[in-house]
Amino acid sequence: MRGVFKPEEVAVIRRAIVTSQAMTDRSEEVRSKFLSGKYPSFETIFVWNDTSGQDIFAKITRSHKTMGTIAKIFEDDVYVYHNKIVLKYPNMPGFKYHQDYFYWYKMGCLRPDLATCFLAIDPATRENGCLKLIEGSHRLGRLEHELYDGVSDSGVDEDRLKAILERMPECYIELEPGDCVIFHCNTLHGSDANKSENSRLALLGCYNTKLNDPYTRNHEHPNYIEQSQIHDPVTDADIDKLPNFTLKYNESAPRKLSRQLSSFMNNALRPQRR
Repeated sequence: MRGVFKPEEVAVIRRAIVTSQAMTDRSEEVRSKFLSGKYPSFETIFVWNDTSGQDIFAKITRSHKTMGTIAKIFEDDVYVYHNKIVLKYPNMPGFKYHQDYFYWYKMGCLRPDLATCFLAIDPATRENGCLKLIEGSHRLGRLEHELYDGVSDSGVDEDRLKAILERMPECYIELEPGDCVIFHCNTLHGSDANKSENSRLALLGCYNTKLNDPYTRNHEHPNYIEQSQIHDPVTDADIDKLPNFTLKYNESAPRKLSRQLSSFMNNALRPQRR
């Protein structure tokens, strides 16, 4: 989807990213590892679970333009499962081909009814390691992955990937700031390392459906939460409206409030000493 968000909106989002000390610290650590010979792909992803507020990033991932489109695709209520920034500065690793559902399946999602919306913050080119997809690979089902250095460096089985690439086309997704790409959780996707002098930052919203509410709570991302779509544009006034990057799913506001009410009622009903 071309030009979904205006250049001035994307510029504010970019400013929020590059001025974040937490994201800067992460990128410097990852770059150091990469230059020392490691390939910490998934460490370039800055993830958070506070997705139900009115912060600057929610204005993108809960926009009626993105969240509304995905709800129509699945014909179900959807919620932002988590958000993430791809900190792909120069001298940052890319990703081996992988499926998101390989990881999210293990977090209690029974069905592959999940998708990602990828928003380009910087121009994305082959030179700076743009997103690449294998067309039609979502039809292959969930594939086995190899863990080379835990989750940090992992991807689909190399022998199977070779056979897939002989049968399915590989697509390089070059984008301008404000362009979006929506892809299914079983789509094989990856990227090359950024060996250029230009950054390739991106904001990703990951979405789950109401009917696919994870059956377990033993994971880091939230179970289904009813969320409103946002129609307001991003403005300069949003620059300091940041989510709680450290919030765990079971500390989200609706669940915390529920526990507080439960505690209050238990205390109110408990016989009082006279």
